[in-house]
Amino acid sequence: WEEAAEMLISAGNVQDTLFATFAGLRWTILEGIISMKATRFSKKMSTSLKWRRRACKAVKRVRGWAKKKNPNIEHSLHLLEAELASLKGKKKKAISHYRHAIDTAEKNCFLQDQALSNELASLYFARIGDKTRMSIHRENAIRCYSEWGATAKV
Repeated sequence: WEEAAEMLISAGNVQDTLFATFAGLRWTILEGIISMKATRFSKKMSTSLKWRRRACKAVKRVRGWAKKKNPNIEHSLHLLEAELASLKGKKKKAISHYRHAIDTAEKNCFLQDQALSNELASLYFARIGDKTRMSIHRENAIRCYSEWGATAKV
């Protein structure tokens, strides 16, 4: 996650360039996830707050797109909401959003996002000490990544 955060910083503001494109959508979703992870790993409070603001801005942007009923981002919004709830220590909300992210990605045939949602859910359950659910989600992530052809990931 640290390398991904460095890439975000070096890329600068790409929103204007990618506005209203699929790449812009994916960028914003990944920016939100990476920013939330960077919030956790930042050693300085000021840096952590900077990452948190960036994450919240990305989530707000995706919420706005979701209000327009774009079915292609529903699962991504759930994943961002799960990560945000995790960051805030809201266990029930995080678990619910991880479940919705996984189910919606599967229903809408976004195998790579189903894999990512399972991977992040696995990390979440590991962090809260739930080894059973961690293992289930890790196995599901590996299965999805394998089906998708992401051999380097598995």
